[in-house]
Amino acid sequence: MISYFEDPKVPDALHDAYICAAVLSACVLLWAILHHLYFNHFQRTGMRLRVATSHMIYRKALRLSNSAMRKTTTGQIVNLLSNDVKRFDQVTTFLHYLWVGPLQAIAVTALLWMEIEISCLAGMAVLIILLLLQSCFGKLFSSFRSKTAALTDDRIKTMSEVITGIRTIKTYAWEKSFTDFITKLRRNEISKILRSSCLRGMNLAFFFAASKVMIFITFVIAVVLDNPITASQVFLVVMLFETVRFTGTLYFPMAIEKVSEAVVSINRIKDFLLLEEIPPHDHQLLPSDGETIVNVQDLTAFWDKESGTPALQGLSFTVRPGELLAVVGPVGAGKVCSDAFLQLDNSPCYILRVEPRAECDSV
Repeated sequence: MISYFEDPKVPDALHDAYICAAVLSACVLLWAILHHLYFNHFQRTGMRLRVATSHMIYRKALRLSNSAMRKTTTGQIVNLLSNDVKRFDQVTTFLHYLWVGPLQAIAVTALLWMEIEISCLAGMAVLIILLLLQSCFGKLFSSFRSKTAALTDDRIKTMSEVITGIRTIKTYAWEKSFTDFITKLRRNEISKILRSSCLRGMNLAFFFAASKVMIFITFVIAVVLDNPITASQVFLVVMLFETVRFTGTLYFPMAIEKVSEAVVSINRIKDFLLLEEIPPHDHQLLPSDGETIVNVQDLTAFWDKESGTPALQGLSFTVRPGELLAVVGPVGAGKVCSDAFLQLDNSPCYILRVEPRAECDSV
């Protein structure tokens, strides 16, 4: 098309210009359709991954054992469901630009070589330097994401504990101390988020400046090498560099950023899903004589098997219809443990736990 305006007297130049304009318009229309279909499809895929992962986390939270509950917190579970699973919505959208970016850069380099020969390598060298620099930014994004997630877990855990014990805090007038403590946690968290935002700002700065720098260096080298420059060459070079700019300095860095953050989130979710679960109970009901509801003989139970110290040992008792069972003992003797055992066992009986001085602990 530009060649027609440079020399309209060339035979069939007008006919070729019309054909090029029609093909260019069709390509732009096709690109717009396929581009939005791509984003729609992969955003739906990311949403499905997020919903499925949230379902697994929720089911896992209902099955955690007592020992596993000591290794996690409510804040971590809330953070996994509110922040970490959202990475799947973002990473699926930009994931394929990790290979599309380099492939498009190679194709653009080949087209530029056909037009301006060796001068194109100067501009592509700038693009390669930016890609390597943004790859280093990806590692920093991963590091900042790990630290931010840990700080967010601590903050949510602290807030949950404060809300739970708010009466005690107000009774002893500890509001100022806890406010300062939570503010410090939030300040540390925001500092990591601010650093990530600075890196994103630098990526956007590279995006807006990259094409201008590449075009400038390319034509400077062409002039130094005494290569002839025409209007059609300038137009083509500018369009090709603008094309590779979106993929090489916007989508490719975003893909590195989102993949780095998604890897951290996947590792956090994996560590949570691998926590110990309560083993499934396969109780076999024995024939009942109509006189016994609960029969326990020589029971040994642990709050934490790794500690090696049993909470209950050698416990034996029988409960019959209409009977009231009283568990009597000093603090720490195992009254709560026996109560918890029978609640887990879904036994239809009532337990009265009594201290030695005959005061009712709970019924």
